[in-house]
Amino acid sequence: MAVSVDTVYQRVLALSNKEQRGYITPQEFNLLANQAQMGIFEEYFHHLNQYLRNPGNDSSFSDSVDYIEDKLSHFQIIDLTINPDGSGNYTLPSNQTPNGLYRLTDVRITNPAYIDVTCQQTTIKEYNQRRQATFSARSLNEHPTYIRLSSGSVNTSQMIKIFSGDGQYSGAAKIDYLRQPEKVEWDYVVVNEKALYNANGSSNFDLHPSEETTLVYKILELGGVIINKPALASYAKTEVLEQSNTEKQ
Repeated sequence: MAVSVDTVYQRVLALSNKEQRGYITPQEFNLLANQAQMGIFEEYFHHLNQYLRNPGNDSSFSDSVDYIEDKLSHFQIIDLTINPDGSGNYTLPSNQTPNGLYRLTDVRITNPAYIDVTCQQTTIKEYNQRRQATFSARSLNEHPTYIRLSSGSVNTSQMIKIFSGDGQYSGAAKIDYLRQPEKVEWDYVVVNEKALYNANGSSNFDLHPSEETTLVYKILELGGVIINKPALASYAKTEVLEQSNTEKQ
């Protein structure tokens, strides 16, 4: 599942050059392409939350939720095994690598009965309070917990600690998560002072094929700001809104 980066760039050029609205360079396009892709990806969660809060008509609600979840399924990573380091911390996939973590959806450990049990996210304060209560302490074997550890930087790996009824857990764990989209790049070679598409060095958009038109107009909207063409930005923004309203019908 992908959207051709060259197809999108050629459409962007065709629309931006129409009526001399301006030219978007390959360097500008690559910057805007990744920004637009991440914006569309993050909108999936916003729209999904809206639909879940206001389901409305059962059939249209189900169709809308299924449509977004189908797009998100492309980014799902399941049953990844992680092991603790010397401090008992579990390192999550770095957001600076392929299949890097965007959102953690499930953490599981194997209990004494050899059954995978989902861990509930909590804070260290809540865990300590729960452990001090006799009933809650016993329940930690059946309902283990984990806490997120802040790395202090968005560009480094995140970590978690896992706790069970006996204290800090030290065995292997499994996680499910949503990865972030892969980087987009329109690569080129210069021939007779003209940039020509180089497929070997390029990478396509990591989104559902249905997002092609939305990508074109979002890049044009962002590009209109970069090249100081308000008319282009306004035109593209109107097209994005019309497409968004059509999808919600």
